Amino acid sequence: MKPSTPHPRSIWLLTASWLLPLLCLVIFPCPPVRSSDVTMADAAHHQEFARRLALFSINVYDKLTAQKPGENIVFSPFSIQTCAAMARLGAQGQTAAELDLGLGLASSDPAKIAQSFHQVLAAYQDSQILRIANKIFVMEGYPLRQEFDQLLTKQFLSAAQNVNFAKSAEAAATINGWVEQRTNHLIKDLVPASALDANSRLVLVNAIHFKGTWLHQFPKHGTRQEAFHLDGERSVQVPMMSLKERFRYADLPALDATALELPYKDSDLSMLIVLPNSKTGLSVLEEKLRVTPLSSITQALHRTQVVVKLPKFKAEFEVELTEVFQKLGMSKMFTDQAEFGNMLQSPEPLKVSAIIHKAFIDVNEEGTEAAAATGMVMCYATMVSFEPPPIRFHVEHPFNYYIINRHSATLFAGKVLNL
Repeated sequence: MKPSTPHPRSIWLLTASWLLPLLCLVIFPCPPVRSSDVTMADAAHHQEFARRLALFSINVYDKLTAQKPGENIVFSPFSIQTCAAMARLGAQGQTAAELDLGLGLASSDPAKIAQSFHQVLAAYQDSQILRIANKIFVMEGYPLRQEFDQLLTKQFLSAAQNVNFAKSAEAAATINGWVEQRTNHLIKDLVPASALDANSRLVLVNAIHFKGTWLHQFPKHGTRQEAFHLDGERSVQVPMMSLKERFRYADLPALDATALELPYKDSDLSMLIVLPNSKTGLSVLEEKLRVTPLSSITQALHRTQVVVKLPKFKAEFEVELTEVFQKLGMSKMFTDQAEFGNMLQSPEPLKVSAIIHKAFIDVNEEGTEAAAATGMVMCYATMVSFEPPPIRFHVEHPFNYYIINRHSATLFAGKVLNL
């Protein structure tokens, strides 16, 4: 590849993520992964992967907050990282080095990078509630290099599909149709036809689709209109869900906040809510969270009886991530000097023209997807006089939330400022 060639062709990196608790559709029903199937070595790998993903998540979150101040945010750091890691497998030189550092990868060896993602992808390959899909769309007449193709197929579980980007409307319809199929037709038009032309060579897409039911559902009859405080002075009336149950909870004085974990059925996934003690404390909390590993919060959680109040909320978020990646030190990939010589069999230069990320979250009483009863027996109600009073965890002002697995790997992250 000649880095100085003036007109590199374009690569599109597209990520899309969905968190859809209202869905009751079942896709690929298979038994959940059993924890007993995971070896000690796998557990150590997952923990290290989660630690690095958490750092990447914090870095992206900071840039998104600065780029879109005052907005509710929801994004999937895992989706973004996975999509960019697929491009990294075809990178060389400084472009590869920037991606290794900016993405927080544990290795600079493409085979090891691919293997680290494979272990996570494979762990949820048969999951009923978390569906992760990768896809690469390639310009007709431009075959992939064998090594690149094999890594994507075997490790990222990604199939390649030929399209003619010169027919931009047809190519966009093909890509968007694949995305719609993976999201039950809820995410449409991820890539506009205007973004594709005869110079486009590859489009890499990662889709992550989560749909789970709360282990402890909020009774619908308990939802009431209550105040959600936007700041110290303004408030709005919102549908506030309510539940009294035993949850894992932590008081976090160092963060001037509390945390609560809401688990999902038949899964190692849960929602972690971190709530500042003050109505106006979110910005200060965000600063502290930059240097506080999520694992340290989850380790502080202990099971106790909690009265939870949580607003029903929806958020949609779409962002073009070029500026975010550049600010994280990954800039050469967007220039005419980008080095992606390990992707195509042909020697022509490639560069990334855009990275689009789209995410959606909908939180309600059920969570997602009805499943079998948990078999949990609540016998402490008759002993209430002997128990300490329940903790109050009332989410009545702006907060952060994460969808994590048992290793604290961040699949989704976000904040709610206004409803």
